[in-house]
Formats: sequence, C-alpha cells, structure tokens
Amino acid sequence: MKYLFASLSVLFLNLVQAQTSTKTELYIIGTVHDSSAILNPDMLFEIIDKIRPDILLQENDSEQIKDYAKEIRLTSNEQTATLRYLKKYPETRNLPFEFEGRNQYRKDRGMVPADYLTVQLIDSLYQVGKLSDANKAIYEKYKEANKALFNFSKTDIKTLNSVAFETLNRFRQTLQHHEIPKIANSEVIFGEKDIVKPNGQKISYRDGYQLWCNFWDLRNNTMAINIIKHANKYRGKKIVILTGVQHKYYLKELLEKYQDGTYHVIEYFQ
Repeated sequence: MKYLFASLSVLFLNLVQAQTSTKTELYIIGTVHDSSAILNPDMLFEIIDKIRPDILLQENDSEQIKDYAKEIRLTSNEQTATLRYLKKYPETRNLPFEFEGRNQYRKDRGMVPADYLTVQLIDSLYQVGKLSDANKAIYEKYKEANKALFNFSKTDIKTLNSVAFETLNRFRQTLQHHEIPKIANSEVIFGEKDIVKPNGQKISYRDGYQLWCNFWDLRNNTMAINIIKHANKYRGKKIVILTGVQHKYYLKELLEKYQDGTYHVIEYFQ
C-alpha cells in the first residue's frame, strides 16, 4: 500500500507538471513607444532576446501588422527592436492584438478631438476660477496624478513596469475616465460646445468625451481577449506582449479576470 501511494503521488505530480508545462507563458512588457533615455530599441531588443519568445504581440491591428516593415520608424522602440529580433529569429511570429481600426473608430464617433478639447476647456475654466468647488477638487487631483506620473517618466523602464507605477497609473486612469466626466456632465458649457464628426453630424464635448472614456474599457477588454485567443491558439508557447506602459495594469487585471487555465503571466522585471 505504501508503494502504491508513492506511485500514485509521483503520477499525480507528473500530471500537474505536464499541465503546467503546456500553459502558454505570457510576458507583458510595458513600453514607451519612442526612443528615449528610458527605453531605446537596443534596450528593448535585449529584453526580448533574453526572454526568447516564439511569438511577439504588437499594439497594432491586422492592417498595421500587414504593413509592419513597409514604413520604418527608427525612433520606434517596438518596430525597430522587433525587426531586429525577427531577423535573428525568422521563425518568430509577429502578430497583432489591438482593437481593429482603433484610430478611425475614435475619429468617426467624435471621441477625437473631443478628448483633448474637453480637458483643455476644463483647464481654461480652472485657471479663471469658473469650476465649482467639487469639480475644482476633481481636477486638482487629476493634475497631481499627472504630475506624479511625469516624475516616473524620468526614471527607467524597470520602474515603469513596477507595481508602484501600476498603482499610480490605475489611480490616474480612474480619474481621467470616471471622474473627469463628472465635470463635463455637470458644467453646462460642455453640452453646448460641439465638434463635427467626419459624417457631418455634430457631437458635444460632453458626449464625445464620454464615448472616449467608454472606449478605454472596450479597447483594453478587446486587447485582453485577443491575447487570450493567441494564448489558446499557440498553447505552450512563449509570448511577449509589447504594450504602452499605461495599458499594462489593466491588461494584467483582465487576464487574471478571464483566466481560463491555458496561460500564466510572468513578470519579467521582478
């Protein structure tokens, strides 16, 4: 009986190890898109090369991936590092995980330029003391959060991938997408000011900004689902996901929320 129990224990351990080994390994690398002291193409290539992924997932859609090497931007960290890695390991797959037609989608619905015009108008009202006390408090918290994020931007790529940055970034994005709309919804002028969409229809700053805020959730959810689809399709492979640092906390949360047992997320910088 003792030997039988030992044999069953070994068999169970082997089964667990086998299941674990078939899980897709996901490395989410938060990047800054343009070359700087924080991150340049050589630094990003070194990170990717150390992980040695089978697949690279880009913050691009299918059309952008199709034309990935047509227009080379030497200042692009992701593109330059990726093309160098693909040259070294040509069997690597380079795939998209972005919301399809992201930029045009936002323009067609008036989210752009309503996003920055709304914040610009809020700032103008703040400067001349025309925001209510409640809205003034919201905007000041937002300004402080942006200032704190800016201070992080003077550090390094490891720090920008830290839990401390993710925590601050989550707070700032919550303010931007859930608190700032309260200002636009309560100040009359944001319902009166409007822009013209490509189809000729008008949309108010208030409605355009709210659509933009909603799209933040839709976009990140779409990206997370696309990552999971790739993780399932390429089961057991090693995947590096290159995304702007401001998306990283959200993607990690969604991948945990939608966990289906086919992948595990590995933190490269820890």
